[in-house]
Amino acid sequence: MENQNKTIKKILIYSMIFIFILAGVIGCSNSTTTEKDTSESNEKIKIEFYYGLGGKLGDTMGKIVQDFNNSNEQYEIVPIIQGDYGETLQALQASLAAKKPPALAINRYPEFMKLAKNDVLLPLDENINNPEYNKEDFLLLEQGKYNDAILGVPAYIASPMMYYRKDIFEKYNIDYDSLENFEQLAEAAKLIKEKEGISGWSIMWYAEHMIDYARSAGGDIVSEDGKTVTIDSEEWIYAWDQIRKWIHEDKIMDTVYGGNGWEWWYKTIDNMMNGKSAGYTGSSGDGGDLDFTKVATGMQKGFKGSEPRPVATAVMFNLFKDTPKEQQQGAWEFVKYFTEAEQTAYWAVETGYIPVRDSAVDTEVYQNKLKENPYLSVPLEQAKTNGIAPFVDPTGGKIYNEIELAKDKVLIENIPAAEALKEAKIKAQEELDKALNQ
Repeated sequence: MENQNKTIKKILIYSMIFIFILAGVIGCSNSTTTEKDTSESNEKIKIEFYYGLGGKLGDTMGKIVQDFNNSNEQYEIVPIIQGDYGETLQALQASLAAKKPPALAINRYPEFMKLAKNDVLLPLDENINNPEYNKEDFLLLEQGKYNDAILGVPAYIASPMMYYRKDIFEKYNIDYDSLENFEQLAEAAKLIKEKEGISGWSIMWYAEHMIDYARSAGGDIVSEDGKTVTIDSEEWIYAWDQIRKWIHEDKIMDTVYGGNGWEWWYKTIDNMMNGKSAGYTGSSGDGGDLDFTKVATGMQKGFKGSEPRPVATAVMFNLFKDTPKEQQQGAWEFVKYFTEAEQTAYWAVETGYIPVRDSAVDTEVYQNKLKENPYLSVPLEQAKTNGIAPFVDPTGGKIYNEIELAKDKVLIENIPAAEALKEAKIKAQEELDKALNQ
């Protein structure tokens, strides 16, 4: 009996030991699972962000993205960097075709309009109309509208600016601000070419600027009733052919073209900074790449008898319908962050672009930079005094495409403006007629 009791006692002890071991194993397993679940729940939601910015612009955007990622525990912006705005649109079109668009992108106005027309953008009216967003403080918000819905939010505002070497202009007693029109600037360019042997002015290889020149000569893209393309008008032909002659016949101006991405743009800037050109027509966004101890900023000139009509264009944040809701929310959180007064002011002082909020001008970062570089205020002043809205292309960009082709014929191939523009007008009119008859 005693041996039997000992045996039972041993069985009970071993059973208890087994239960304790089993409980420990289960506990470790549950602990591992809990830790794994916690780790997964703490993983940030990744937000793909397409944009095509180089140089100082790309560096500044990268810093703001990193600051946002460090400032929150829920979202991580993942930059997908393209060569330029055109490449960004191509990448977006490919991703949309594959039903895998990013959550966020930055597009120029023409590219924005193409996407809006294709009904792939997420409406943002509810977000914008939230009183906390203070839309009354925003500049050019109306440019993000399409069919009465807000499909884009300005990230920054671009306007063409005239940059010139102060030392060269002062050497020949040329006061840029006193020049009344583009023709007088051409006379100054001729003097500089004769005396210095360098290009007196550089015309940027950019359709948007060529459109601005035509509009600043009194022309427009379509008639007032919107039915007739007018890019072959006397005003267009005059402005474009003057530029062609100054480049190819008089050789007092030049244009840089080709290369990858924005290579042609930055080479134009480098030519001026290195003394190969006395000035160029660029963008307000060039400010971050210029040395303002050597360079001054001027407003765009009109052609003789016409007022300057530089476009003030909002470069847009766009969100996409086909991305998951949580990614859409994360993208919007970044848009809110980027367009706060402090952030848009920081973007402006680092890049030269115009801030998207009126209140940005009152921030400490903007005021401090303004004391250091008074030229910072020139783009904002131009946008508010004589800036005009960009053309809304009813064909979804096909009129713009014809202008782009004509631009190359005039600037690069030295084809007379009348010939290039008349051919472009015929094709653009066909596209406009199709759009109007749909």
